[in-house]
Amino acid sequence: MSKPAKEPKSLIKRIAQTLRWTLIILLLALLGVRVSGIVEQLAYWPSRQLTLTPGHYQDLWITTPDGIKLHAWFMPAKNIPEGQRAPAILHAHGNAGNIADHESFSRFLTDAGFHVLLFDYRCYGRSDDIGPINRTKLAIDTAAALEALFNHPQVDPTRIGVLGVSLGGPFALNAAANEPRVRAVATLSTFSSWQAIAKDASPLGPLLMPAGLDPVDSIANLENQPYLIIHGTNDRVINHRHANTLHQAAIDANIPVTLLTYPADHNSLIQTTPQARQALIEFFKANLANQ
Repeated sequence: MSKPAKEPKSLIKRIAQTLRWTLIILLLALLGVRVSGIVEQLAYWPSRQLTLTPGHYQDLWITTPDGIKLHAWFMPAKNIPEGQRAPAILHAHGNAGNIADHESFSRFLTDAGFHVLLFDYRCYGRSDDIGPINRTKLAIDTAAALEALFNHPQVDPTRIGVLGVSLGGPFALNAAANEPRVRAVATLSTFSSWQAIAKDASPLGPLLMPAGLDPVDSIANLENQPYLIIHGTNDRVINHRHANTLHQAAIDANIPVTLLTYPADHNSLIQTTPQARQALIEFFKANLANQ
């Protein structure tokens, strides 16, 4: 006796099965994109355009533990007696361009008596162009630059602070959290976590951007180093609510923290707001003073 023919699947069942496989494929694709790190790699905008070093700056070359050579400008403090060591600040700069595009975010600190070390991450400026780059590698670069600053003969190694601007914020905070000799850390116009800033760009952002090396986590690991947060309320690149998240993370970790906001945008905050420049000067003067 022959078996009865199978009933054809209903249209609804066929659609449900197609949707189920489509969803599985989509999820696997999203997972692959996230694991590959391609979304993060696309977020960096380095420039290799070479710029002459200003005559009053010193070219400095730094070798990272993984063998990458980084280029930096050592920007000497003004009005320091010859032979006297001065306090210094490491400047971890923002995303686009290279040190020539970010020098104005910290050069005013030299007028206040601070040396500044402004360095280019790998693939930026004259630093080695060995990619692809990611946050782990840029954290290595920042730590290497900080160590070079501690060892500079013109620097008082007991009076060093760190400044992170925009993209540099995560690396500044991570460097300070891993180096208790850092006396103080400030961030300017930075974000609270990688997934949070990715979510600002797209609802799918957190699915595509992996977590890790997040500023909020580094804050929790600071060893009671004073922390200054400055942000513009008109910032359309990184919304100022990120500053509130950073501030709360510091409060929760019992870190001495100050949050200052000004009616300015992302890129012109320092240039157009003398109060912000003065706040940074006073913060570092208070925390990098002789003990």
